[in-house]
Amino acid sequence: MPSMFHSRVSIEAGDLVIIFMSRDNMTAITVTPGEFFHNKFGRYSHDEMIGVKFGSKMHSPPPQSGYIHLLRPTPELWTLSLPHRTQILYMPDIAYIIQRLCVRVGGKVIEAGTGSGSMTHSLSRAVGKRGLVNSFEYHKTRFEKAGEEFREHGLTNVHLQHRNVCKDGFNEVKDVEAIFLDLPAPWEAIPHAVDALNPNLVTRICCFSPCIEQVTKTASALRDYGFSDIATQEVLIRTYDLVPPPPQNSHHLEDVSQITQRLRDHEKRKEERRVTQMRNAREKARIQKEQLAKEEAEAQGEGKDDGESMAVETTEGSAATGDKRKPSPEPLGDNESAKKPRTEGPEAASEDPVAGTEYPTEPTAKTIYDEPSVAWNSMVLIKPSPEMRGHTSYLTFATLYPAEIRAQLAAQDEATLRVPASTTRTGRVTELAAQTDVATEAESTVTTEYGSEGMDAALSQIPEEVLLASSKGP
Repeated sequence: MPSMFHSRVSIEAGDLVIIFMSRDNMTAITVTPGEFFHNKFGRYSHDEMIGVKFGSKMHSPPPQSGYIHLLRPTPELWTLSLPHRTQILYMPDIAYIIQRLCVRVGGKVIEAGTGSGSMTHSLSRAVGKRGLVNSFEYHKTRFEKAGEEFREHGLTNVHLQHRNVCKDGFNEVKDVEAIFLDLPAPWEAIPHAVDALNPNLVTRICCFSPCIEQVTKTASALRDYGFSDIATQEVLIRTYDLVPPPPQNSHHLEDVSQITQRLRDHEKRKEERRVTQMRNAREKARIQKEQLAKEEAEAQGEGKDDGESMAVETTEGSAATGDKRKPSPEPLGDNESAKKPRTEGPEAASEDPVAGTEYPTEPTAKTIYDEPSVAWNSMVLIKPSPEMRGHTSYLTFATLYPAEIRAQLAAQDEATLRVPASTTRTGRVTELAAQTDVATEAESTVTTEYGSEGMDAALSQIPEEVLLASSKGP
């Protein structure tokens, strides 16, 4: 089976092809004559893929109008399209791990925890055909499935073993340059990792752990077995989308002065609309009031045949009941009284304060500064993607130096521990430490968190308040 890592231009039968439908929707297929690939946008024949160049756009036949892209497989694309059997590593972590472990072409590395094979494919490409990747998986089903995929993809430089490295070690694998541990308890495999690393080279290890409690135990085990330069880091990624520039007449292209003037015009129209609504409301109320008065006058004159007697009786009735309404000096018709608004004279001005109001036209706003010219046609606009992955896992790196270098480092540490206590202790801590060191100097040779058992005993006798005060210095 040819390797999935090739540089052929056109697709052939039996090739692995990555079907790209969107950035978050990809799948891998093996081109097989007579078969079809279906999705919700259309139907695509494998026969029509044969002979097509990688990277081509393939349309679905009518009546569907969908399309897909046919991409050449790479470890990066395989990571985004592989079937998940476990939680996988993605390229931000994979790239950083390979760089920090100094994986080279022709190198020999160990991966413990094969899982879905995402990291394995990248390691295989990194070491090349002359290198070797020893991958270990303790789960039987995942081991079998991963082995089948590696054979189909032509990863001849990957040696997969079914083994629990935490209990049984790395078998006969020796003299490797780097080790990657993706295990629930990596600290249990660290003693075996020391035996597998090349003792004559500067070798490195990386432990991938999702919880900080795992990191703490791992760092302690690495320190106990002679590893140096221990550091824990976290890799985050931020995705940006490329967006086209706005059209020429879009408000996004306006400068500050134009936007300010547009806001002023909007507020002016809003105020004019409010004044008009108030005027219409008052006019409507006045018309309703006159209509009600007319209906009352007609009700009082019912039963009278003579129009003049009805008018006299209405006048007398108004005087008798103390009605304060004054008859109009110039009676108007029904249509005239309903249509003619009372906007003339001082009385109208007092009754309708908004009537006849005039708003002076505001002068056009002058620009305070000259807006810079923007070449929108030559710009590329970006914005953060709304969906971005956050925390992945913690990466704990460490270095194992050859035995001679480790001996020199140990001698330096021993010399550092022999520094007089008076140069590093202050206050009450110095007094108690001096008393305890005299009593325990002959029998204590164990190095603890604070340098010696005597120092630990001294600190245990000091109240927390005094300890905090002494640690701040003079």
